[in-house]
Amino acid sequence: MPGLRISVIAAALLAAQPLAAQSLNEGNIKLIEPGDTVPVTKIPDKIFLRTINDPDDIIWMRVPEYRVDMALAPPVHPSVEIRYSEDYPQQNLVFQLARTSDRFYVRLRWADPTKNISTERDKFRDGAAIEFSDNDEYTSYMMGDSPESAVNIWYWHPDDNHVESLAAGGPGSITRLDEQPVTGGSAYTTGSNPDDSEWIVVMSRPLKDEGQYQVSFDRDTIPVAFAIWQGADKQRDGLKLVSADWIIADMKPPAPPAVGN
Repeated sequence: MPGLRISVIAAALLAAQPLAAQSLNEGNIKLIEPGDTVPVTKIPDKIFLRTINDPDDIIWMRVPEYRVDMALAPPVHPSVEIRYSEDYPQQNLVFQLARTSDRFYVRLRWADPTKNISTERDKFRDGAAIEFSDNDEYTSYMMGDSPESAVNIWYWHPDDNHVESLAAGGPGSITRLDEQPVTGGSAYTTGSNPDDSEWIVVMSRPLKDEGQYQVSFDRDTIPVAFAIWQGADKQRDGLKLVSADWIIADMKPPAPPAVGN
């Protein structure tokens, strides 16, 4: 919706509570294991983001954060095997899931001591992706199983905050979809030392799906998985850090106190 802004009433409600950014490793950010269910936070209609994908909006302080362990993806494609190494360190990815009456949001943040936004001959850019299964039966989190059991992937490019909506029906089958309804925004923050620096990325899409392979949000639960690329570690294509198997997004959880109330 053009011209989104946070209302005066919402700002007052949010400002009434102390705001503090949490470390990626803080114990009060719940660790999510494969198969766990995470509720999607409903943002009341009276509260608006300043801009549609604002990574620093005050509203994110009121949406629960979760963290998931990210490890190097199995080398399921021959092109990855020659570059595969078990020396890549694991790391945390912190994520938040939220929705309004008409839009679905995912916010990600992860530590990255270097900001890599372009690809050259021997340099690679950072990146992030969210994967959704639109199948009620089990589908492989490693890019789906077949065209009949495909996945929808939102892939964020750091150079221009461009997000592509993709589909895959197995390793090596990635396809850019004709419809591109997903948008994104990001911020790179630097800390007192490089290890405190991090990417913050927001991706979102209208709840209504249009076009083949676009994930449907008109469901009670949706399997979700994550991937990130560290350009400084020469990660690209299938060489990436991934969450192990699906996490279940609960689109209609029992209503806790709404954000801002």
